[in-house]
Amino acid sequence: MVIPVKARHLHGFGATVLLLAAAGLAWYGQPSSMEKWSFMAAELQPRLLNREVQIEPAELLHLMHDDYIDLRLVDVRDERDWNLFHLWGAQRIPPFAQLEAQRESFATLPENGVIVLVSNDEVLATQAWKLVMASANKPNVYILAGGINRWLREFTPEKNGRGAIEADTVKPDGTFRHSFEWALGSRHPASLPNPHDFETLQYTKKVKLQTRVVKKGGCG
Repeated sequence: MVIPVKARHLHGFGATVLLLAAAGLAWYGQPSSMEKWSFMAAELQPRLLNREVQIEPAELLHLMHDDYIDLRLVDVRDERDWNLFHLWGAQRIPPFAQLEAQRESFATLPENGVIVLVSNDEVLATQAWKLVMASANKPNVYILAGGINRWLREFTPEKNGRGAIEADTVKPDGTFRHSFEWALGSRHPASLPNPHDFETLQYTKKVKLQTRVVKKGGCG
């Protein structure tokens, strides 16, 4: 069978287009997490604005002592603030540097797994939430409301759950607003408070474990 010259030209042109498309994909790579977020923002942004994913410190304290929950505390602050104070069992993963590398770990989170993102206030944790949702799209990802600043106001021993109200009026800017003479890390008493000491704290429960939907195939 003889292929007409015009058809051969079209065939060659189509192959060239495919090669250029493949080269373009290799050059530009896959969309970044923030580019993916731009497509998902319409669906997910309301959850941030309605504060559906910002959990109270008292709820996080409960999760930290719940043996059933596979809790992943992800601290996205810089090393200096982390060294001064961090929550017991937390892992420091700076956003935009290593967070996307954890995509597989986040994507394989078990059904009882909960990720809570922590920063000094909510600024960096909110950015990290967008990254995680764009890369792994997991339902059980939350932000510590008020961040470490609020946590320390509520759970520093001398506060006994009575945080400084005036501190809540400070505009969030990512600053660590507590002073420490020594870098205590997770050795500070507030790193893992005893929940029995704060039983009077009330909160609206927001963490709801969501299981994956398994699609069943087959006939009959």
